[in-house]
Amino acid sequence: MPPVWKALLGSGEEREKAMEEVRRCLKTLESVLDRNRFFRGETIGLVDIAANFIAFWLRAIQEVSGLDFMNADQLPLLIKWCEEFVSCNVVKEHLPPRDKLITFMKNWLSGNGWTD
Repeated sequence: MPPVWKALLGSGEEREKAMEEVRRCLKTLESVLDRNRFFRGETIGLVDIAANFIAFWLRAIQEVSGLDFMNADQLPLLIKWCEEFVSCNVVKEHLPPRDKLITFMKNWLSGNGWTD
C-alpha cells in the first residue's frame, strides 16, 4: 500500500520509484499463482481475500489515475486471477458497486491535489 500512495501522491522520480516498487511486489505475488485459478488452487482462500485490494481497488485506482500499475503484458497470471476473483458470485456480493467506487476515487484523488 505505501508505494501505491507514493505513486499516486508523488511526482517525477519519486512516483517512478514507487511505481517500480509496486510492480516488483505484484510480480512476486504473481509468481505464487503458478497458473492456478486462485492462490490455493481452484478455490478461494485467505491469500485471495487479503489480496482483494489488488483485484478490485488497485484496478479502480489505476483506471482513475491513469497510472499503469499492472497490465496483461507484464502480469498475465495476476490479471487473470483478478478477473476470476471479482467474477466469483460470493465475492461480487460483497464488493461495492464499481461505478460508485470510481466516483469515490475521482473525488478522493481530486481532493488530495492529485494531477496526471
